[in-house]
Amino acid sequence: MKRSPIRKVVPTEHQEQCTFVEWLETKKLKFTAIPNGGTRHMGTAVKLKKEGVRPGLPDLLILVNDHLVWIEMKRSDRKPKRGGKGGVSDEQWRWIDALNRCANCQVFVCYSAKEAVEVIKRYLTN
Repeated sequence: MKRSPIRKVVPTEHQEQCTFVEWLETKKLKFTAIPNGGTRHMGTAVKLKKEGVRPGLPDLLILVNDHLVWIEMKRSDRKPKRGGKGGVSDEQWRWIDALNRCANCQVFVCYSAKEAVEVIKRYLTN
């Protein structure tokens, strides 16, 4: 009998972000999620667009030692190959470029909760 290969289960972006948020809560940091993606009822989408919600803004905004750190979460299997975009849309790149030009503001694309934790730890030690 032929065995099927064991496939590694890759956590979803949602799961990775939830894990990271749990860690942020243990550190008692000020942060918020930016719920500008996902599928919504058309009425809700129209209402949010009128209120100013725009696509591409990074997933999380974290205040760390007088710095605004933005995190765009991605699944680990979306990590770019050399020069690839790694699941980052053109809209997201436009926001990332604009935000990175702001003083005391930095955006990171993280491909796991572990990677996001390491980013924030760097700011906590400074």
